[in-house]
Amino acid sequence: MLRYKAGVSRVLFIENHDSFSWNVLEALPFARGELEVVSAPQAWAALDHAELVVMGPGPTDPLRAGLVELVHEVARRRLPFLGVCLGHQALGLAFGAVLVRSVPTHGKRAVATFAGSTRFPGIEGALEVMRYHSLSLTEVKSPLREVARLADGTVMAIEHESLPMAGVQFHPDSFGTPRGRELLASFFGKSASELKTPVPLSPKGGEGQGEGKTLSSLLHHESFALLAPGYADHGYWTLLENLHEHPAGELWFATAEGKPRRFQGTRRLIDLQLDLPAKPLEVRLDDSGYLEKVTTIREQIAAGDVYQVNLTLRAELSGADGAQLLSNLCRRAVPRFAAWVKHPELGELVSASPELLVEILPLSPTLSPAGEREIRAEPMKGTAPAGQRAWLERSDKDRAELAMITDLLRDDLHRLCEPGTVHVRNAQRMIELPYVVQAVADVEGVLREGVTLERVLEVVHPGGSVTGAPREAALQTIAQLELTPRGAYCGTLGLETGSTSRFALLIRTAEREGASWRYGVGSGITWDSDPRAELDEVRLKLGALDAS
Repeated sequence: MLRYKAGVSRVLFIENHDSFSWNVLEALPFARGELEVVSAPQAWAALDHAELVVMGPGPTDPLRAGLVELVHEVARRRLPFLGVCLGHQALGLAFGAVLVRSVPTHGKRAVATFAGSTRFPGIEGALEVMRYHSLSLTEVKSPLREVARLADGTVMAIEHESLPMAGVQFHPDSFGTPRGRELLASFFGKSASELKTPVPLSPKGGEGQGEGKTLSSLLHHESFALLAPGYADHGYWTLLENLHEHPAGELWFATAEGKPRRFQGTRRLIDLQLDLPAKPLEVRLDDSGYLEKVTTIREQIAAGDVYQVNLTLRAELSGADGAQLLSNLCRRAVPRFAAWVKHPELGELVSASPELLVEILPLSPTLSPAGEREIRAEPMKGTAPAGQRAWLERSDKDRAELAMITDLLRDDLHRLCEPGTVHVRNAQRMIELPYVVQAVADVEGVLREGVTLERVLEVVHPGGSVTGAPREAALQTIAQLELTPRGAYCGTLGLETGSTSRFALLIRTAEREGASWRYGVGSGITWDSDPRAELDEVRLKLGALDAS
């Protein structure tokens, strides 16, 4: 059980293993010291000192989560109650409504019409909302009443006729519900002036100088990390030689399943010459069972157990050493986070990742004389063949997939940032690579004082875009369906330079296994996923290996 500060808290938040809980917490119109976060089993004892209760979202359903009797107890005590998604469904079941499977809808916007609500004064007419659910309520009857629904009749909000209890099926905390904070404030009787507003953030900067070096000259080195210019604020590659583990090291590395480790070495900036001619690779992708696994995930989504899962496969590469592989991957354009790492203990990996996990840099002194730091994340979800940017921009499935992970990253950053500073700068932005078009979002915030890099990685690793939502449920599904550990693939590699730190998410990454390489590739599975289309996307991403 977590308390923000010592003493009795009056607002009880019931957390249900969801990856958006901290988004809800941040959107509630209360000071952190007023909030107490508990699990459902802990809530029974915590009700003794609660003055109002918020039941948060989560996977599964209210019966399996044991929430319906808890709602009965809240009602018996006549405590004010707000249910979000799973909490909304628990409220409905507690008072006679029926919960049914509906078309799974996660990360998608809709318009709910509010009419005559007692518990949400001032909220009337059309409201744009972000949906995350596979189940929905029907047959809502006295003592409950519907207060909002979609054009197709899906119930979006309910309230009790006499008790101060209400629920919303959508996420008022999402960036896709623009009036969500206003709705929460109306339920709790807060004025608009008490709502938090984002803080503007600063631009980047930096420069550097470097010496010349070729890939061939590194071929026989046994301990180094070669990092593309994207890892630092200058136009040169960074070379760290004679790597050794050190608690104050500037190089950070974690496998997908492991904890971050720090390494130190002699650092130089180099003007790297990609001096090797293109060489064809032998690529063998094992996709056996993939279609059936996509079907299994969709069944779990339909049951409400998970919203999205990133399912990955392994390809075997042969015909290249590390220098040749990196040269091939950089042939058409240097990926933002290209890297080549060799270490006697860590082994050897080559990465062509285009994805930023997080970066941390100081706010402009004019904006923050106190030396505050900002944190930025760029979740990447949505893929199309090169030249099909317009199609990707219009794809409802890909936009919803990105929205889910954007909200997950907002939740991560709310754990780390000053209240009211986390916001989405871009909900969808396109990155055009030689072989694909990728969609990313930009999520930013101001770090709380004293938050360490260890704490940042503890929260954001493994990355949401390569796990799914909710993260805990997605990881359980991944463990059931993927036959081998991911290793370096889907891990993180980062560089700390002065007051700036930048961490890549290791997609498009190969790890040496004897004379060949293991290369990971995957895609995000949602309810809207077509199994064969997902397999086509996996094969499309193998285009990173094409050096022609």
